[in-house]
Amino acid sequence: MLSRRRRIASDLTSYKRDLLWAVHRANHTEEEETPVGADVKRELEALGQTNTEGGQFYPRLNELVDSGLATKDDHPNDARGFTVELTEDGKAILSELVLRTAESLDMDVPECALPSSDVRPRTRGET
Repeated sequence: MLSRRRRIASDLTSYKRDLLWAVHRANHTEEEETPVGADVKRELEALGQTNTEGGQFYPRLNELVDSGLATKDDHPNDARGFTVELTEDGKAILSELVLRTAESLDMDVPECALPSSDVRPRTRGET
């Protein structure tokens, strides 16, 4: 399973990696409101993605949903909106991406900083 996740993480485009981050960040804010798609777009823009219009955003988001990395549901309080959350696989892939980045920067990552409890930090030099 771990090698499958690493392969999926390697195959993600930079836009999809940022989109995973944006979904995670939108769902982990101090606000009490249920995040909607527009919140994910704002987080994506905060990560530096400039192409957040529907032609890029919705197809890539739907690809994450279709691949089982995220879920998209009708918003409970707004018939025009939708909610997006990472699945356990999505959290594990995002954790894998965090660890890869940390390794490339020769940094340690505490386990509590990872989106998924299913992935454990590796010590330096461990593959």
